[in-house]
Amino acid sequence: MTFKNIFLGTASLLILAFFVATPVNADPLLFSNVVALQENGSKKVDLFSNPNAAILATPTIDFLVDISGSLPAGTANVLRLTFTEAGGATAVKTYEIPLFGNVNPPFTFLFSFPSPGASSGTLATLTVDILGSSPDFVVPGGPNAGMRVDSYTYSFNVAPVPEPGSLLLLGTALIGVAGRLRSRRRNQSQL
Repeated sequence: MTFKNIFLGTASLLILAFFVATPVNADPLLFSNVVALQENGSKKVDLFSNPNAAILATPTIDFLVDISGSLPAGTANVLRLTFTEAGGATAVKTYEIPLFGNVNPPFTFLFSFPSPGASSGTLATLTVDILGSSPDFVVPGGPNAGMRVDSYTYSFNVAPVPEPGSLLLLGTALIGVAGRLRSRRRNQSQL
């Protein structure tokens, strides 16, 4: 065999391999583990496992979401977060992935929304969606466990946080009632 035949055979095989090879797809971007932070972050409420849970607003609500998967080089997706309270305006925040231009998944993202209903308590929803990635959520449990969907809406109730002054007033009232009962018992035992 001559060098020319070896070269042409190798080139032919490479060209054939290029056209026959299946494209390699990166893992799509997914979000998971959406939680509301409570008590200055010491308590986490899983919004999927606890639908319609009471979430305390102070007057903002802090959330965490895990973003996983991979992006092909040179591409970007958008994380869109939509917060709505009954009777209030819808708030939308968007963040480009990779975050800050260079933070690629996997990462956990912290975000906050102000809660106008924090003083009275109201029904609220949070919709999470990754634009440019579909599907972007795997249902973790329930009758649709394992189903892949494009975005997910979490429902919960916003509850007001008791003010320190109200708690002080309540505590003082309880101490007064306890003192009154104690003195009444003492008077009855002396009779």
